[in-house]
Order: sequence, then structure tokens, then C-alpha cells
Amino acid sequence: MQVDCIVRFHDIRRLTELERCVFSLVGQHYRPLHIILVLQRFSPAEVEATRGALAPLFLLPSAPKLSVHNWNEDGIADARTHLLNRGVELADGRYLAFLDYDDVLFPEAYATLVTRLREQEAAIAFASVKVMRIEPYDHFFYTIGPGVPSFNGKDLMDLFRSNFCPIHSYLIDRGQVSSEILVFDTSLIIEEDYDLLLKICAQCPSDFSLVGTYLGYYFYKTDGSNTVGTEARLDEKTLATHRRVQAIIQNRKESTRLSSDVLARLGLSNLCEPVSINDLLQRPDERSPA
Repeated sequence: MQVDCIVRFHDIRRLTELERCVFSLVGQHYRPLHIILVLQRFSPAEVEATRGALAPLFLLPSAPKLSVHNWNEDGIADARTHLLNRGVELADGRYLAFLDYDDVLFPEAYATLVTRLREQEAAIAFASVKVMRIEPYDHFFYTIGPGVPSFNGKDLMDLFRSNFCPIHSYLIDRGQVSSEILVFDTSLIIEEDYDLLLKICAQCPSDFSLVGTYLGYYFYKTDGSNTVGTEARLDEKTLATHRRVQAIIQNRKESTRLSSDVLARLGLSNLCEPVSINDLLQRPDERSPA
């Protein structure tokens, strides 16, 4: 059964990073694999330059399928969430994954996650990725030390508290998740992936048994160009956006109810009244971290 991996790409100047990302996908052990590359308003010349840079990778034996789509709507400066939705619309395989253009996966990633989804009959399976700190320069990146495990969390309750799962650390079984859930909130330009995870994991069975098994790298750029900083480091405009998103996420937790299946897996099948994510987090035995 096919894995569809959605990669969004918005800046032709980052083409070497995209090549590294796609190379890690071409090297996946799992097949069939379909890479859906969604570009943000590229010119015809930029589209061709992107295709040309990636073409040699797909001459390799047993290379996966590549589809390139140029999202071209006007009036939206930051279309990252729209690119994800476009990719989801184009996906037609059983399994759904995401990988940002500046990150990579290890060759065994999708084979490992697909196996776990099948064994656990889960709708989404999580693993871990290591953080690699890099200093960006004009013509190269300088790596600072080895990759380190920097995302704290281990299970569903930890995820409901805060996001510790980067967008390329999990795989979704589309056969168990409704199309109504698999839609990113286009009002978000940060935490859009966390919002989706809250919707999926409140309604569908999830598996965290691979957390601690590292299947890729998340490249953290020290100039902050690909990571939301702490509030102390944000300018006033970005801070306002950050707080608006926090309010949206909090509203998601308050309004999203847990399914009976999820409650049963949490050992709470005795609860009769509707329970939201926030209700669960406010229970006396859940207030302190597990």
C-alpha cells in the first residue's frame, strides 16, 4: 500500500536543501512511495529549475514516483498551510506523511512506521527524530555537534499537553481517519501540524511505542529562520501572531471531544459525559506531567 509524502517548498534559493530532503526519500526502503512536491507561486523557470535539480535522483533504480504541483493563488503571503492542504487533496495512497524541505529521514523510516501501524491497528504512529543544530552561511551549513533528542514527551497525554512530535516523526493511515479531519486550519501559519494532531488523536487510535526510536533529523537553524523562538526573542508583531495561535490551539483543546475508542485506550471507558481534551487535562490525576 502506497505512502504519499507531502513536501512543501517556497524558496528557490533553498534548492540544495530540497535536494537533500528528496534524496532521503529516494533512499527509503519502503515502496510504493509517492513524493508530492507542492511549490508556492514559482515562476515557470523556477518550476523547471526545481524539476531539473531533482531529475537525477529519479534515474536511480526503483526510484519512487514524483509529482510536482505549483500552488499559484494570489493574496496570501504565507501559504504554508494551503500547500499542505493541496498535497492532501492530491494524495491517493493508504498512508500519509509529511517532510519539510530542510529535514531528512533515515532509510528505514517509512518501513518501520508502516509495520507499526499494521501491528497496532492504529490510525497514526509516532516515532522520534533527533535535532541537529546548524549555523547557516551563504554557501554552506556548519553543523554544531551530533544530533540530540530534544523533544520531551512520550505518549498521548504528553501530546495533548504540548507538541513534541515534529511533522516528519509520524505516519497516518488514511483508511482510519476521515477526510473531514485531514484538513489543516488555514488561519494558522505556525502550529498548523499540532492542530491537526489534536484532531486526529482525539478521535482515532494512536501509537507512541516507537517514541525513542530515531528515524530522521530535524535541522534547527541557529538564526531562527525555520523555528519559532521563545516569546522572549520575538518581535511585537510575531509575538502577537504567536499568542493568537496559542488561543486557537487552546480553543481546539476545549472544543474537541474524545471518542469512546480513545477514552477506552486511556483507561477511561467508564466516563459517560462528553470529554474534551481540555477536560481530560484538567482531571486531578492528569495535572502533573506523567
